[in-house]
Amino acid sequence: MLGFVATKMPDRPNDPLAKSQQASSQDGGGARLDRRERFEALYRNHYGAIWAYSRRRVGNAADADDITAQSWLIVWRRLDDIPVGAELPWCYGVARRCLANHRRSSKRSLRLAHAVGTERVVDAVVASSDPRSERLRAALELLNEHDQEILRLASWERLAHRDIAVVLDTTTANVAVRLNRAKGRLKKVLQGFDDAGHSSDTTPMTSPKGLQ
Repeated sequence: MLGFVATKMPDRPNDPLAKSQQASSQDGGGARLDRRERFEALYRNHYGAIWAYSRRRVGNAADADDITAQSWLIVWRRLDDIPVGAELPWCYGVARRCLANHRRSSKRSLRLAHAVGTERVVDAVVASSDPRSERLRAALELLNEHDQEILRLASWERLAHRDIAVVLDTTTANVAVRLNRAKGRLKKVLQGFDDAGHSSDTTPMTSPKGLQ
């Protein structure tokens, strides 16, 4: 299993609904109350998970705060679209898209292999002296961004296949195939390492067509 990332969650920011009150002021009083109660329950139960998801994938807590705030505003606006029983993975999907927008706006590479370099300060694997953890981290960096993300969703967020499917907007069957192939590619990279955990190949691996 990939090393779980240790993150320190900040205090929760002020109510994100403050930015949306004017937009929703025309709703009926009872309906608005029901929506707010549902949102507050989601926010209370899943804020930490969404912030941690963002923090593991960006270089600093301020960026994670911004991505998390944007994510919750979208959750509020699209509250009626959230499937019952899959609330958290649906919110992960929102955060994933906000993260992609953040990277584009800041002109960062879309390749997670590059982004991993900034994650080392918060990655518990780096703090470990176990050479197996170092080899695993280094091998993960050599995979393409799609393989890295699906492996992280399974390991860091500990999601089931059906929940990963919600995050990635695909089918459970496709997740099973993609995850199995990503594990296979990770295993192949690990096998190419020498005992010190080095690989002569530093080029991220690409996915076959249909796995993007």
